[in-house]
Amino acid sequence: MMRIYSTVFLIVISICLTSCLDERPRAFFAEDGIIVGDVKKIGKEDVFVPISFKTAIVHSAQIFHDVKWSEENGVIYITAIYNEPPFSKKIDYSGGIILKKPKLQTYDLKYRNPNPDHASHDIGKINIPRGNKSDQK
Repeated sequence: MMRIYSTVFLIVISICLTSCLDERPRAFFAEDGIIVGDVKKIGKEDVFVPISFKTAIVHSAQIFHDVKWSEENGVIYITAIYNEPPFSKKIDYSGGIILKKPKLQTYDLKYRNPNPDHASHDIGKINIPRGNKSDQK
């Protein structure tokens, strides 16, 4: 009988641990709380898009964890993921996303809510820097 209790206890703890990461809707952030910096080339073909977040109010028990993103038909969708107690642990966020071999010169950037409807909110446009003048011959 004791084994059943310990097994149930382990299952409950496992479920609690997996629910600590939480995707946040756009309303969680301040009006200008999603900040996109200047896009930078890294290597020959990839670009780094710096993205930072400011919440609408201070949430002391929640720690920024990462950005989930995807690119679909010239639109980059992002969603912020926060880590919540009881096992909040700060990680080293890279500060943005790396777009591998971008095919377009301009992308739309949108915040995608994690709700089932996946409503999206415009953030702005991202212009991909061109290569060196010697690369454009």
